[in-house]
Amino acid sequence: MLTWVPWVLLGVQGVDLDEGLGLLVFGLAASGPSLAALVMWLRRRREVRPGPRSRLSFGAPVAAVLLGGIAPVGAAILLNLNDLSAIPDHAGPVVADIGGPVIALVYTLLAGPVAEEFGWRGYVQPRLRQLHGRVVTTVVLGAAWGLWHVPLFFVPGTGQHDDGLFTQYGLVFFLSLLPLTYLMLFVTERLRGGVLAAIVMHAAWNLTDELVPVPGSGGLWLRLLLLLVTAGAVAVWWRHRPR
Repeated sequence: MLTWVPWVLLGVQGVDLDEGLGLLVFGLAASGPSLAALVMWLRRRREVRPGPRSRLSFGAPVAAVLLGGIAPVGAAILLNLNDLSAIPDHAGPVVADIGGPVIALVYTLLAGPVAEEFGWRGYVQPRLRQLHGRVVTTVVLGAAWGLWHVPLFFVPGTGQHDDGLFTQYGLVFFLSLLPLTYLMLFVTERLRGGVLAAIVMHAAWNLTDELVPVPGSGGLWLRLLLLLVTAGAVAVWWRHRPR
């Protein structure tokens, strides 16, 4: 409700998201998962938090960056082997348009990772893990994460709207959320990075996705394949080293 109602209204009204009230409403609605988690935490602040505690270390954030960026960067390298300079040539103007590296980094952290992950990985995930294994948790949380994004495909001015819901871009978007959910489960639970690691990985995925050249149809599926291979490799490693 915190997200869908405002987004649906914005889509129906065709509100400009570039500035003013439309941007404010959109940003607050995008923070629905974390705001909902905050409300639930305030209501049940005496409840013992389930799941393993996070620990302060460099391992989990570094792994989160690598796992979040490996598929977009890897696909971009493979697609531009004949002209690798195309990657920095694309990234430079993108960063400049946002306002520079610092603003780009802050914007990437806030627009998505911080707005969502306190809800998805901070509140919902550990409670699912109390009842289900890793695979079921991944499927349920990944499906919920995808369903939450659906209104964006009907809000003009968003990347999802530009890609289209009933296209291969929309299909790959939703399919990608499952391996991403599993990898976030890995960095938050197995590496004990907590919600901070999820924020870092989410930001790494979003930022690298923006900085590399836009892939064509084949590149889109190549990126998904690399993401699936990465999640599969992590699953095998986790199975043999469960603790």
